[in-house]
Amino acid sequence: MAKKLELKKVSEMSTKEKALSHLDGWQNIITGLGTSKDKNTYSEVTWQPTTRSDADSMYAGDEMGNKIARLIPYDGTREGVTWNMDKSAEQETVIKYLEEEFRRLEIWPKLSWAWNLSRIYGGSLLFINVKDGRALDKPLDPAKVKEVVSLYVIDRYEVDIMSTEIISDISSPDFGVPEYYYYNTSEGPIAEGGERIKIHHSRLIRFDGVHLPTRLYKRNNYWHDSIYGYLAHAIRNYATTHDSISTIISDFNQPVYRIEGLSEALAQDQDDLVFKKLQTVDLLRSTTRAIVLDKEDEFQNVSTNVAGGKDLIDLTVQRLVAGSDIPHTRLLGNSPSGLGATGLSETLNYYDSVKSMQEVHLRGPIELLVELLFEQTGAGEKPQDLTFEFNPLFQQDEESTAKSREKQALIDEKYINMGVYDPDEVANSRFGTGRYSYETVLEEGRKRELRTAETGKGAVSDPEKGNPADKEDDILDGL
Repeated sequence: MAKKLELKKVSEMSTKEKALSHLDGWQNIITGLGTSKDKNTYSEVTWQPTTRSDADSMYAGDEMGNKIARLIPYDGTREGVTWNMDKSAEQETVIKYLEEEFRRLEIWPKLSWAWNLSRIYGGSLLFINVKDGRALDKPLDPAKVKEVVSLYVIDRYEVDIMSTEIISDISSPDFGVPEYYYYNTSEGPIAEGGERIKIHHSRLIRFDGVHLPTRLYKRNNYWHDSIYGYLAHAIRNYATTHDSISTIISDFNQPVYRIEGLSEALAQDQDDLVFKKLQTVDLLRSTTRAIVLDKEDEFQNVSTNVAGGKDLIDLTVQRLVAGSDIPHTRLLGNSPSGLGATGLSETLNYYDSVKSMQEVHLRGPIELLVELLFEQTGAGEKPQDLTFEFNPLFQQDEESTAKSREKQALIDEKYINMGVYDPDEVANSRFGTGRYSYETVLEEGRKRELRTAETGKGAVSDPEKGNPADKEDDILDGL
């Protein structure tokens, strides 16, 4: 009689059975797939916070660990921004002031380094050193700022957080973050009696690493995680694979000696005679390029079989590239291979990804710093319509740039002829910031005129010329 198979309820299972059971997958009692006989059922994913020591070693001791941490922050800050505003707001004066202040405070290098440290350690802080007549443990009031003195980057391990000071008001924009940070003035953990500086969170710009769920965020002392938390294995495998290659190359050819009476000599404790013979053969092999052996002895060079090694190496590279979100050409500096391969699509996808990261990590800090710069004593009034856009990261060659500008010039000409743009507006928009821009900024008077006469899609309507906005598609198609 065939043995009857029975299904147990989860509540009736033993602890061991529960641990080995997977109620949401395939099982095969014949082959053992998905059962306790399947070795894969014992694999599991674990997570532990990345320690400071591990992060230090990964960044300072491994070239891939270093590049993966710093490339995205570097690319995200290297091209700066383009400032847009109404010409009536003394455009040149405002832009010059902002550029000078950004250089004085080294804003771009500081933003890059703070972003970099957040990726290494899971979090960092940018301390805004201002003269506002208030203690550091008091909230920063932008209206009282007389001068932005400097910016200082702090990694998460240089400050302490009190769990009792986490902002618990869910209606607050700072819900879930510490109200105060305690900066350690000495290296490492504060010794007894060491000085700690209490700083209100509004005086710091916080950069977070890889975001964790709330439970893990609390477990990690109210910080997020390092990128090495999920990349450590990929970086380690890449490094060990390449280190193994160097070992294989150094031992690529192994000489093999077959010596008559070797076992007998070793049994009679005549090791020195054996080693002397090997040394003599090796010496003659080096000086005369000949191998001299007894008639009964044999010599052979055995090469290491490396077939399939490249495929294994490529697998470690692919995992590293996929985990880092940095394309092969940017991370490893290799040209793409294969018929028709250019690497352009993956480069553009990467820069699109960095652009989205700029919005998350940089826009808020830049807006806050710009507000404080215009609150300084002697600073002009901040234009109400002041905005900025991150400059493109992908740099076209001269030929492509010329073609793009030619197309933009034809579009501008069409709009000027239809009365949508004024020639001065186009000139200021394209060249007024000192960097060519494809964004068109209308003067305030022109904006009011367009709003007053807007029809259809919001452009000026002329019975004889028709609606320019309705013709936009035709203009672009004609180019």
